[in-house]
Order: sequence, then C-alpha cells, then structure tokens
Amino acid sequence: MVGGRAATNVSVQGTTTITATMPPIPTPGLAEVAVTSGGARAVLSGRLNLVAPSGANQPPVVTTMRSIGSRINQPTGFADIDETVTLTATVADNETPVSGLTFEWSGPGTFTGSGTSVTWRVPSSVGTTPAPVTVTLTVTELYTEGTVTHRNVGTGQFVMQVHDSQKEIMDMGVDFLTLFSRSEVPTDVVLHNFSQTCDDGQGRVNEASDVDNSRAMVVEDFSKFTVARRPPVTFNFGGRCPFRLRTADACSSYTVHWEATIKQGPNEGKREITDGIDYVTAVLEQNRWRLCHSDFDGTVRVPALGTVEHVSR
Repeated sequence: MVGGRAATNVSVQGTTTITATMPPIPTPGLAEVAVTSGGARAVLSGRLNLVAPSGANQPPVVTTMRSIGSRINQPTGFADIDETVTLTATVADNETPVSGLTFEWSGPGTFTGSGTSVTWRVPSSVGTTPAPVTVTLTVTELYTEGTVTHRNVGTGQFVMQVHDSQKEIMDMGVDFLTLFSRSEVPTDVVLHNFSQTCDDGQGRVNEASDVDNSRAMVVEDFSKFTVARRPPVTFNFGGRCPFRLRTADACSSYTVHWEATIKQGPNEGKREITDGIDYVTAVLEQNRWRLCHSDFDGTVRVPALGTVEHVSR
C-alpha cells in the first residue's frame, strides 16, 4: 500500500525487493508505504516523497485516426467482419518526438504491429450488423523533471462501422425480389431498401416503373416464385458492375423463377413463365448498404402458345 492505496502490478523479486506500479495519489508529499505478507505488516513512514509534475509538459495528443480497407477506394471507418484493415493515427507531442512515445492499440479483434500504424483483424462476429466497434489508441510519454520520471498519457478513439456486407446485400436483394413477386404489395414497400439518391435516383425511378408495369400487366403466382442467391457479392467502390456497367459500390445477382397470369391484351388469362438472372447493384450511403439498380436477363414463355422470348430489362 502507498499512501493508503493499493499498488498494482506487484511482483516479488526476492527476499528484499518488490516492484510495483504506484497508485494514483491525489496530493504530493510524504507518503506511508506498507507491505503485508503472511499476516505480518511492515510500515515505512514519512520516507517516500511523492513529487507532482509541474504541468509544463503536456500529454501527447491523438489528432486523427483513419482506416485503410482491403478493397480499392474502400471508405475510412468501414470494414467487414473478419477483414484485415490498416489503422493509422497522427500523434503530436510538443516535448517528445513520436519515436520516443509508446503506443498501445486495444479493442475487439487482433492487432499486429506497433507505433502509429498497425493492422487490425476485425472480429468475425459483432452481433447484428452494421455495428459500431470502437478501437482505442493509448499513447504514453515518459519524461524527467529534476530526478523524477513522470508519465503522460493521451488517448484517441476511432469508431468503425463493421458490416457483414455479403449477407446484408444478399438479404436485401432477396427481400426486394420476394416483395416484387407479391402482386398485392405496393411499389413503395417493394422498394423500401432502394436508395433515393444513387444515380440521381434514376435506379429507383426505373424500378418503380417496372413494378408498376408488372402490377398492371400480370398477377404473380407467389406460390411458384423461387429465388436463389448467386454469391459472392463483388465490391468496386465508386466503380461499375459488369452487367450494363451500372455505377455502384457492390454487385450481386440471383436466379429467379416467376409464374404469372396475364391480365390484359390478346393473351389475357394465359400463363406466363419467366426464368433468368436478376442483377442488383448496391451503394454504401452513410455507412448503410442501399440497393440502386435491378436488371433482369432471361426468357419468358407462354406455354399455351408455345412461345419463348428472350428479355433483358
């Protein structure tokens, strides 16, 4: 005990030596040191002089922190579960060069390296995604005033939005196609995961027109609808997706099967069967995935007429 408070990191080095980390003492001056062992207690009174730092030496300051992801143009502050990213900090200290400071990175996951830049393997599970995950950088400066070595500590925190992008995007794609296949569902509900701003909102406008046209022309037989994911989702932040070169951050696709009854025109009342691939793009907006475009490529059959037509819309 020092000054009536418990020391930490106590280590017995031998029969006459103990090392320990001083507890925080609110008031400088002479302090009592007490050692207890095996029921016996020894006290050193008035011999340990606690000296407070003058305050002239200020703690290090973490001015900025950012992440560099594993994908080209991946935005800072974004990561996927189990991804390895680079974390970089800028640190300022008026009295000690950065090379003279010590750094400790902490948080969930695994950190590799030291200093102002380390690699971080994001945890493989963070619960429901996206989820904020906080990384803390502790910077320590040791300096001497007179004959006493003091410690200054500065900290910085960086909040990463951690995603399971494969699941998030695929789930939204299946949700959209499933709602599209229920003729009673209103268009705005079908498109509830679509961005209002991606491609100046044109993707959502186009898809709303497709949903409205489908509602006007056919009645879907939802019991016959099937959808299968075609992983993986591919990522190209700020780039384009292969099918129709849509601008997007992520590209996904699904195998779909629809059966419907035609509502109007010369084939009214006949069965229409559609099979093909639906290509769905996604964008990252304010750290959340949103759908942007949907493009279908496949065939439409009318069995009663024996016709097969290739469609791309």
